[in-house]
Amino acid sequence: MSTIPEPLKIQIISVVAQNLNIEEIDILGRHLDPKFKAHLLSGEPFGITLRPDQAARTLVKHFDSRGLLTNILSLLVHMHSYQDASIIGRVASLQGLDTVLQNLGTMGLKFDPMTGTLVEARDDDSVNWGFLKEGEVYHFCHLSIDIAGNSQLQIKYPKSEIEVVYNNFYTMLKRIVKEHNGQVWNWAGDGGIVTFYLGDKVQDAVFCALELQLQLVLFNLSRSRNRFDEPLRLRIAAHDGLTVYKENKGTILSEAINYVAHLEKGGTPVHSVSISKSVYGNLQPRLQAIFKHMGVFENIEYYNASTMLDWMKEDR
Repeated sequence: MSTIPEPLKIQIISVVAQNLNIEEIDILGRHLDPKFKAHLLSGEPFGITLRPDQAARTLVKHFDSRGLLTNILSLLVHMHSYQDASIIGRVASLQGLDTVLQNLGTMGLKFDPMTGTLVEARDDDSVNWGFLKEGEVYHFCHLSIDIAGNSQLQIKYPKSEIEVVYNNFYTMLKRIVKEHNGQVWNWAGDGGIVTFYLGDKVQDAVFCALELQLQLVLFNLSRSRNRFDEPLRLRIAAHDGLTVYKENKGTILSEAINYVAHLEKGGTPVHSVSISKSVYGNLQPRLQAIFKHMGVFENIEYYNASTMLDWMKEDR
């Protein structure tokens, strides 16, 4: 089990201070220490009103010294992601907690929801989103990614070559997805769904899609990674919307996922990224500038950006 790094302790203090009042901080602490009272432990005279940031700092210091700060984090995650009203007497969405969980990954750690502890993240671990509750509806941004011409490649090249090249590509994909705070929800060898939830999920998804297409150029130039006598060609589409979460991610279906899969297959040329109008509207202007309005696909306006270089144009 790992301890919480100092920068994250500061972030936890901020989350508690911004979202809970003094009484709620005391209630939170008494789940682990029945005698916990922030004012008493802070050392401040009782005639002086304790500020929430002072109470939060006292809470973190008290339980960190007892090796129980991860237990406090576990309670916060239950409050936030499970919307558990039993902890402080009300439902609370804790602003900033998603960022804390996200930053754990950048420090080589992840929060284990089963044990309530911090463990070292393996290289192949996906970004830690904390608790997403089975059956609850969340707003995600999805990418549909497909290796074009898979059937022809399967006929043309030996199975052993297909496995090597596709595994090399998937290794690259997982790395890029993780760097952009996403998760691979399902992958069928030649394509699948990648999903984003934390932070600025729409921009993360689009940057991820563009980086995949651009990194694919270098992938195709490397004989050790692409052993075919031709380049791999990708189609990628992005769309955001509400989706019911399931632990078995391969069984998740929604209108948003259906649309992005259709847009990728029916409205996206190879070596390009298509995005729906809602995704486009959430991008910063300099990113919007590279996308061209294409019209309407299945009653939704969409845009496309090509990542094709001049020397690739014969591969349309």
